[in-house]
Amino acid sequence: MDRIFVFSDLHGNGDALKMLLSRASEESCDHIICAGDLGLDRLGQHRNLLQGLAIPFSMVRGNCDSVWTFSEAGFSIPPKYTVLNLGDRIVFVTHGDAIPSWYAAPTPLSEKDIFISGHTHIAFVAQTSTGPIVMNPGSASSPRDSRPPSYAVVTDREILVKALVSRRVLEALTI
Repeated sequence: MDRIFVFSDLHGNGDALKMLLSRASEESCDHIICAGDLGLDRLGQHRNLLQGLAIPFSMVRGNCDSVWTFSEAGFSIPPKYTVLNLGDRIVFVTHGDAIPSWYAAPTPLSEKDIFISGHTHIAFVAQTSTGPIVMNPGSASSPRDSRPPSYAVVTDREILVKALVSRRVLEALTI
């Protein structure tokens, strides 16, 4: 895995999902991950966009993602967190409601590792002074600050948080 496309807090916005999947392809990403609050119950006919993707898709369950909704739709029930590898880095992904910060993660994380969460609807990326890089891609549909809807691209060299529509870089960190 070389380029991870990350989004969060879609809350069932089908038009935003279509744009996110288009951006993931344009960014030449080889994995897409949703950091929770997909809003499957509100995606309606857009649910089929998530099946048969050319790019592998995975997600973690957010506080608004009902286990029942996934089960009824025939989707696998997402875990509360997942761990990926990006080169020699551990990438820990959670929504942020059950595991609110890197020091609460059940997986030990070093300064080179990356902790990704959603939940706050506010995009940021930073290197902590005593732990991993922390990143939130912001909300793909309803940010809680003055910035536009956003997503992130994570590589072993940099993390970029970009505006969904304009692709303007909102946050950047060279790693």
